Amino acid sequence: MTAEMTAGEPTAAPTGEAFTAYQLTLGGLVFPVFGHIVFNSLSAICLWLLGHPGAGLVLLVSATAIDALQQHLLRRWLLVSGEAEPQAGFRRLAALVAARVTVYMVPVVAVAIQGGLGEMAYFTTLACMIMAIALSAGALSRLVFWGFAGPLLAAFTLIVAWALPPREAIAMLFAGGVLVMLLVMISANMTRATGAWHGAFNRNLALVRDLEAARDQALAERSAADQAREEARRATRAKSDFLATMSHEIRTPMNGVLGMAQLLRREETDPAQIARVDTLIDSGEYLLSILNDILDVAKIDAGRLEILPRHEDLRLLMDRLIGFWGGRADQKGLDLNLTIAPDAPDFVLVDALRLRQILFNLVGNALKFTERGAVDVIVSVRPDGPGRVIATFSVRDTGPGIPPEQLPYLFDRFSQGDEVEARKFGGTGLGLAIVRQLAGLMGGRAWAESRLGQGSAFHVEIPLQVAGAATAPAEPGPDPDASGLLEGLAILAVDDNAVNLMVLDQLLAGFGARVVKAASGPEALEQLAAQPFDLVLMDIQMPGMTGAEALVRLRGSAGPNRAAPVIALTADVMSGGRDLYLDQGFTDHTPKPIQVADLMAAIVRALSAAPEDADAARSA
Repeated sequence: MTAEMTAGEPTAAPTGEAFTAYQLTLGGLVFPVFGHIVFNSLSAICLWLLGHPGAGLVLLVSATAIDALQQHLLRRWLLVSGEAEPQAGFRRLAALVAARVTVYMVPVVAVAIQGGLGEMAYFTTLACMIMAIALSAGALSRLVFWGFAGPLLAAFTLIVAWALPPREAIAMLFAGGVLVMLLVMISANMTRATGAWHGAFNRNLALVRDLEAARDQALAERSAADQAREEARRATRAKSDFLATMSHEIRTPMNGVLGMAQLLRREETDPAQIARVDTLIDSGEYLLSILNDILDVAKIDAGRLEILPRHEDLRLLMDRLIGFWGGRADQKGLDLNLTIAPDAPDFVLVDALRLRQILFNLVGNALKFTERGAVDVIVSVRPDGPGRVIATFSVRDTGPGIPPEQLPYLFDRFSQGDEVEARKFGGTGLGLAIVRQLAGLMGGRAWAESRLGQGSAFHVEIPLQVAGAATAPAEPGPDPDASGLLEGLAILAVDDNAVNLMVLDQLLAGFGARVVKAASGPEALEQLAAQPFDLVLMDIQMPGMTGAEALVRLRGSAGPNRAAPVIALTADVMSGGRDLYLDQGFTDHTPKPIQVADLMAAIVRALSAAPEDADAARSA
């Protein structure tokens, strides 16, 4: 019987699932029949040693038979326990164990009634064993407990009434009643405590399942997020590649359009023709500004737009800004005023290119939307710690103003406020979005104030580092007579686009230079190996051999132009700026479409960067 105390693992439900009390009780009673045979044989041997071999044989046969039947039924019930009603199952199980204990106790009671002290001791020992099993197997059901204990108490009552005199029998029965009361309390408390533990255990299992489900969901969401992130990365890369290609493909023909227009403008004397060429140049530059806005947004999204602070003369920068827009203001009959606070520093560390881009957008918009009155550009500062200030650049106009409901969306992409005004004045709706993003990249912010009929005010707040005048180098650039430096210079122009080569040839020849043309990298290397040149203008994106690859081969050669200055020409503004090409070994860089002033400035810088190398190239 002690074999029934060993709990077998239920097989009716998967591991990790919550079991009912009925399933656990069934599982605790499942035990191999062979183990029951061993135990029954030991009990039969005990009866044989006490002098009752016949009773021992009866016990062995009957107990083994009932044990085999019981284990068969337990396993069948366990298989369908998940669908069974627990209370009905417990009642059936209590009847089964009661029958099992009754069959086992019949021969034992028979020898105890007829025997002496040894037989009574044997009965007492078995009674204690069965009571221990009852407490264990009935921990989750009082019915099962009494299925074990009931036949045992009946056998005890029968033996006491049969074997003892009436007085002693009454005393023992009274003691048995006290025992029954204790067993009731013990069974109730144990069932209650075990039931509470079982409920907590099942709740913990449910919590584990919930946590596993949450984990699986989190892993699935993470996998989906990783996949979405990778798809977004590929999409961003594809967009960047597309924009780089678009930049090159659009800027290359624009280089021919604007280059030829600038050449016509330099040679034209008829005022009417000059006006037409100026219109052509203005239209081309406007188209180029739209392209630049789109590319700037793409570079910001791709994280490729870098802020590069340098020493700048703040007042000179603002004066040039006003000087640039002064002509447009005069054409519209508007006053364009600049006010700089007296406490503003003269020199600061700032990315002048990006600050100029911000202010160009704001001043250009103010002049575009203002029909009469004035546009005021105001610079004010406030301290921001030692050697630092927060500068506020404000652009105020006397235009029509902006409705209050449109102000929150004014800096969104493709937002242009009133649709009628947008159709009237045009534009991409990217300018103010770029202003806000550039201000954010520079550590500042941008916002607007406006009232209908009373004009608008746009503010950009940027933290700046104050710099000393002695550390502010003058920006290199061509002086009015810089074009004279090209007189008699031998220049190799390399570009796979025939129109671009024609523009460079006629432009440089107009300044007195001798121009040799090459339509590919290998052709350029052949020319460079054959004769010395004072300067090389190298296109970057060429089929077969890029400009960067041609430069590497040139620097590694032993020809006469190994140290010649090389200026990179590129229509791709997505890959990087001037510093990228300087890092690759180019002497300088200028973007396409080529502006005469920018090209001349790059040539001056390139020729003055290493005069000793240039002299060596000339004398080779």
